Amino acid sequence: MTGRHTGDAKQRVLDKFDRCDRQGLWLMPECHAEEALLHRLRAAGEVTCPCRGIFARTAAYGSAPPRVRSYKLVRTLGKTHPEWIFCLYSAAMVHGLQVPNRLLDKAHVVSALPNSPASPIARHTWALRDGDVVKVMGVQVTSLRRTLIDCLCAAPFKEGLAIVDSALHWGMTSEEELSQWLAEDGFRKRGVRQARETLLWADGRSENGGESIARATMIELGFQPPELQVEIIDPMEPDNPKYGDFGWCLSNGHWIIGELDGLEKYRARAANAGDIDAVIHAMAKERRREAHINMANATVIRFSMEEVYNVEYFENLLTTAGVPRRDYVDRASRQGVVRGGTSR
Repeated sequence: MTGRHTGDAKQRVLDKFDRCDRQGLWLMPECHAEEALLHRLRAAGEVTCPCRGIFARTAAYGSAPPRVRSYKLVRTLGKTHPEWIFCLYSAAMVHGLQVPNRLLDKAHVVSALPNSPASPIARHTWALRDGDVVKVMGVQVTSLRRTLIDCLCAAPFKEGLAIVDSALHWGMTSEEELSQWLAEDGFRKRGVRQARETLLWADGRSENGGESIARATMIELGFQPPELQVEIIDPMEPDNPKYGDFGWCLSNGHWIIGELDGLEKYRARAANAGDIDAVIHAMAKERRREAHINMANATVIRFSMEEVYNVEYFENLLTTAGVPRRDYVDRASRQGVVRGGTSR
């Protein structure tokens, strides 16, 4: 093939990448020649291979958040294998639930084929009943009911809480309905005890997966579960109340307000605005907001997700701030989930 023809073929592949991006897909080659060209581009570092036979531009794949990578992989596999049924965390993501990034490393499918540890596809030999399969965004996935039960039974406490919180937050189900589903479908299901424990702490007021994981960590560490989205009357602006992510009211009426942010939201604002002035303005506004909260008989503590995952530091932060502990923690609980004590 001449240099001109090679350049034309490469441009056609790059154009196809653009079309796939607009459709929310990675690229699947349509012929052997195209696949051979993609492998040459991969050897040159321009293209990467998220899964066998699937390609993405290296820069685009590297900059994509884990949720976007996983979503595109599932949709691409679903288009290539329309008979596949996606389940567990892949199905939860397609349904629009908040699935923590650490659970999005594989695409989960119902299949009788054996698993390969190195494969980005996890296969589950599950029996499905009538009504267990629906089509969402052109992809076959387990129903919301089946997906939530599977995730509650399989996910660790923190991640499971994030998933179920999001279902409640978006009004996709209710605690009563979830309890009924678990009672009907969870009989003798592996992980059902863990599912019940997670469901005890589900709260639709949690606005994102990070807040759910932070709250779950507080519970595991033995602290009283906080009130969520706490309204604080601003003495400087009584008609403009402020809200805190987490709140604990002490016996003397003083509030401890927990705020999950760190640098992430400022980075997002910088990326969106493309201007450091926007970040400076946002930080100044946040500082003024915090000063007003402090005047309302409240103390503000701030932490990032990185600090939440640093459990020793996070426990020390909450303890030093005076966050009250629960009366009793069942250390034998498999995931460290709290039993007894003050109910939420």
